[in-house]
Amino acid sequence: PLRTGTTVLGVLSVQSYALDAFTPEDLEFLELLAVQLGIVMESDVITEQWLGPRQDGLLERVVAGRVRLENDLPAYLERERLTVVRVHYRPDLPHTMSWMGVPLRTGTTVLGVLSVQSYALDAFTPEDLEFLELLAVQLGIVMENAALHEQLEREANTDPLTGLLNRRQFVLRMTEALRRPGAATLAVMDVQQFKRVNDELGHAAGDEVLRGVAETLLDLTAARGQAFRLGGDEFALLLPCGEAQAQEQLGLLLSRLERRALPARPFLNVGLAASQEGESVHDWLRRADSRMYAAKHDHRHLLPLPEQQDAS
Repeated sequence: PLRTGTTVLGVLSVQSYALDAFTPEDLEFLELLAVQLGIVMESDVITEQWLGPRQDGLLERVVAGRVRLENDLPAYLERERLTVVRVHYRPDLPHTMSWMGVPLRTGTTVLGVLSVQSYALDAFTPEDLEFLELLAVQLGIVMENAALHEQLEREANTDPLTGLLNRRQFVLRMTEALRRPGAATLAVMDVQQFKRVNDELGHAAGDEVLRGVAETLLDLTAARGQAFRLGGDEFALLLPCGEAQAQEQLGLLLSRLERRALPARPFLNVGLAASQEGESVHDWLRRADSRMYAAKHDHRHLLPLPEQQDAS
C-alpha cells in the first residue's frame, strides 16, 4: 500500500514475466520505497537542486554503462579519482558507503538515473540491482504513459497555434467564475480587419500576429487571470477583478502590444463585462460581445465604462 499517514492513496506494485522472480528481501525493499514515497507525497514538497553538466560522474557513468553497483563507494571514488557532489547536503548524515543506480528511460530516451544509497558497506546484492532495474523499467513505462496523457489533455484543452486555453476551457472557466464569490470581469476581443493581414502579407504573417497577441495576453495573466483563443482572430480574458481594474489591465495590454515587433500592428477591439449574480454564461458573454462590437463600430480599442461616460 502507498500511504500518507493513515490514508491509502493506492498500491505500488512491480511485476515480472518469470516465475519465482521475487524474494522476501525484494518485498522489504518495495515496502521501504513505498514508505519514502508516502513521506514525499504527504509533505507535498518537491525539492530540486540544479547541478551543471559534468564530463564524468556517477550518473554519467551509469548512463554510459560503466557502473551500476558499488558496495564500497569511497574506495571506488578514490580508485577512480572521481569527485561527487552530495545533493542537499546535511552535516548530520553519514557518508554514503554503498550505492547503485540504473538508467531511467522512456523508449530510447534517457530521462535520468534511479539510484539507491546506504550508509552501510556491502548493503546491496546483485539481486537488489536486478530489482532496481525492473523498477526503473516500470517507472519508465509509467512516466511515458503520464507524458502521453498530459499531451492528450493539453491538446484537448489548448489552441495548437497559440498555446492559449481553447473555447471548451473558456466555457468551463466562465461557469466556475460565476459560481465563485468575488469579482470577475470578462474581456472579449478581436483583431480589427485581420483578414487584410492574411490577404496582404500571407497566412504565415497572420499566424505570427496571432501568436504575438497570445503571448501578450499570457504575459498579462501570468500572475492572475486566464487567457483564451476562441477561434480565428477572437480572444478572451477572464480577470479576477472589477471592471475598473480590468480596464487598467487592458490599457497595459494595449501598450505592450504596441511595442511588439510584429509583421503588422494589430488593432484590438475589446468588450468588458463584469459578472452578475444569477447570470448565465450565455448572457455574460453576450454583454461583453455587445460592448466589443460597439467599440468596433466606433473604431476604438475600448469603450469607456458607464461611470466614466456619466462623469464626462
